[in-house]
Amino acid sequence: MNRRQLLQLSLAAAPALLLSRTVRAADAELIVGSNVGSPPFAFKQGDTYSGFDVEVWSEIAKGLNRKWRLQPMEFGALIPALQTRNIDAVVSQLFIKPERQQVIDFSDPYYKSGLIALTRIDNTTIHSPADLAGKRIGTETGTVAVGYIREHIKDVTLDQLPGINSALLALEAGRTDAVVYDKPQLLYYANTAGKNKVRVILPALEGLDVGIGFQKGSPLVAAANLQLAAMRSDGRLQALNRKWFGEASA
Repeated sequence: MNRRQLLQLSLAAAPALLLSRTVRAADAELIVGSNVGSPPFAFKQGDTYSGFDVEVWSEIAKGLNRKWRLQPMEFGALIPALQTRNIDAVVSQLFIKPERQQVIDFSDPYYKSGLIALTRIDNTTIHSPADLAGKRIGTETGTVAVGYIREHIKDVTLDQLPGINSALLALEAGRTDAVVYDKPQLLYYANTAGKNKVRVILPALEGLDVGIGFQKGSPLVAAANLQLAAMRSDGRLQALNRKWFGEASA
């Protein structure tokens, strides 16, 4: 076979090879990063993972007809892992913030969350958010709470800890005066393990939309949005809100 025939054979095979690679990419198992130590959004239950985020993504993946596996990660490592293409999506109560939108893409919002503060039930110096000024406040490193505390609470001593459970333990032990973090997790804790130990400081500090994070330019964004729209239309998203939070949140 001469060089011209080899070239013609290669050119003829190229479209089929490209199609084969495209099909494999479309069928490939998706790796979804999540901080699984944050009930009620994502947590380990026996040998499997459960929570609001997990069930929302499971419904999306079912609609996409895609296999997937959850990759547990520290929250601060999620966006870097997405940027380096080690994971395909982040489903971990990820707030939609302008600085994040510069480096990753987001789905449409699927939950309205926010930040609140907790203090010990015996603390007599903190009654409102204004009383947080000058206090020692703990939170999880890499979260939007860090930026909020620095920008909005005066003369604060900020303790950044590797996980929200560490921050809550520090609060219980008296090493911090308050914890600032995501509203659903702190409310869940205040009504379960922290009951009669902590109290919620109201009003809430900030309201934020939650979305699924994807790599810049990922075709999964549009596909996920179609599934979320279907879930809103047929009531599945509202049902998951009621299951995990007792309300049909937008």
